[in-house]
Amino acid sequence: MQMLCTLVDGEKQSGIERINLDVKYLRGEHDAKTLSSGKYVAANSLLILVDGENSGEVFRTPIDGYQGSTFKQLSIKHDMNTEYVLQVINLHKKILRENKVGSAIPHLNKKLFKAIEVPIPPYKEQQRIIDAINKAFISLDKIMESL
Repeated sequence: MQMLCTLVDGEKQSGIERINLDVKYLRGEHDAKTLSSGKYVAANSLLILVDGENSGEVFRTPIDGYQGSTFKQLSIKHDMNTEYVLQVINLHKKILRENKVGSAIPHLNKKLFKAIEVPIPPYKEQQRIIDAINKAFISLDKIMESL
């Protein structure tokens, strides 16, 4: 994973009112809170939760804003299929949650995250894998609806 992704902070900005992209906002659990300074994140960026119980959870930002303090930006190499890498991360979510570090506030085990082994098939095969996963989830949704 360390060859495919980097965890970075946004660019510090001030004097511009922007939405605080914290966990509650990204999950749609509360109204938007604005800040006049913070670490800028562009719309459609990926944020990975690095502090708290759900460390390793990834969100796509719906709008420009300031990243919440419990996040890092997840930057994926351009020659990789983003959805493919996100599925690999999702596959390891349980392991990442069970192996957090820190006592008072659990943190994402970045060493473990970086050590995740990612099979790298050709780009077109990555897309075929994502298409198959999406098709399977659509079938599962239909089954769940029929129950």
